[in-house]
Amino acid sequence: MSDHKSPGKLRYLAFGFLGVALFWAIVTHSLVAALVRIEPSYALIVRSDDPAALTALAERAIGASNRHQAPGARTARFDFKAPTDTSNTPASSSDTAEDVGRREDLRTWALTILAQEPGHARALLILGDLSRAAGEEQKAGTLMRASAQRTLRDPVPHAWLINEAIKQKDWSLAMRHADIMMSMHERSVRPLTPLIAHLAETQEASPVVLGAIMNGPTWRTPFLAEMLNAITDARTPLELLLALKETSKPPTTDELRSYLSFLIQRGFFDLAYYTWLQFLPPQQLATVGPLFNGSFETQPSGLPFDWQLPLVGTASVSIARRPGDPSARALAVNFGHGRVELGPTSQLLRLRPGRHRVTGEVMGEVVGRRSVRWRVSCFGKQARHVGESEMFVGEIKDWTAFALVIDVPETDCAAQTLNLFLDARIPSERLISGTIWFDEMSIRREPDIASEASPSPAPPPQSQPRQR
Repeated sequence: MSDHKSPGKLRYLAFGFLGVALFWAIVTHSLVAALVRIEPSYALIVRSDDPAALTALAERAIGASNRHQAPGARTARFDFKAPTDTSNTPASSSDTAEDVGRREDLRTWALTILAQEPGHARALLILGDLSRAAGEEQKAGTLMRASAQRTLRDPVPHAWLINEAIKQKDWSLAMRHADIMMSMHERSVRPLTPLIAHLAETQEASPVVLGAIMNGPTWRTPFLAEMLNAITDARTPLELLLALKETSKPPTTDELRSYLSFLIQRGFFDLAYYTWLQFLPPQQLATVGPLFNGSFETQPSGLPFDWQLPLVGTASVSIARRPGDPSARALAVNFGHGRVELGPTSQLLRLRPGRHRVTGEVMGEVVGRRSVRWRVSCFGKQARHVGESEMFVGEIKDWTAFALVIDVPETDCAAQTLNLFLDARIPSERLISGTIWFDEMSIRREPDIASEASPSPAPPPQSQPRQR
């Protein structure tokens, strides 16, 4: 009978051992994982070589360094003349016993982690930084490259390798690691931009930058905007934008707008106007005049030198089908009812000094004491008006011609703004209603001034001021 029960006892023993093994697996994995988040040292009591616990301890030791930043604590700073990374300076005689002990702990933990996970990227990074601190440059480079190959998310090895590539003047390698960092970490775009701007302004390195941005990486638009604060020559972004023009991912409207706004704010109107012309579609370029798209046949691009329609205000301004001719378009201003706020409807102009005449057609009905006018002012000097139209109020049944004269002064008026505004002096004069239309607007020089009516699209000035 005992022989009959023996297999049952063995079965129970087997299940018992299996249960203990499962319990221990739960303890050494789930419990350890939980303890790592609470207190890594507790996790090591259960499993003394747990990689996650050791990594957490290493990170804590690095972050706790007060006098000297421990290896791996931060990313490198970039300088073409003297790449610096003060976190990785070799150990000096001024190091305290605590500093030495911390480095030894880091080395022990990293080696233990690698014994469990030979390709652990963070452990390789820690050993690489320790080797760099000890002056073992070749060994440090090997470990850093191994770490970078195993992780795209940790920016530290890639930052370290960027500095090494700069030392070797390997611009392609530096750009490759910069691309990885900016693609994975949006916050790295700003600190890396001065480096890439320097590359873009270096003749032998600029093709490397172009190659990196021509496929439209996620960081391209913020980089091109941030680059404007890092360049030394205002023409550098234009060279990149023109090179991108014929690629499968040409410059976006936002990218062009950032650059044009940068130039205009600094008074580089010639270069801004030239840049804008370069990116006009051929059919629009053929019709460029002192006033662009005066017939309102195309929707505004939102770029300077094109119509800027208001995004705010109670009045609605849009380009719509022309009354009486559905195949054509015109500018429609709908005031609605009540007190009106009219946002800016404007266009930046480049008129030469002298007398010009703005002409156009108007139709509609405005009910109220006051209404809108067209006004031309010197750019940046809104109080300096150089021309103003009549007020369009009442009923205008048929399309009617209107005109205003502009006298552009010789100085302090390199660019101008044509603006449609509500000429209301007090709040009660904003109580208007109705709709008014404008079309076929143009600007011509007065016949007695013998010069061209439009600034020619000359190449960008060779003496363009440099930026810092």
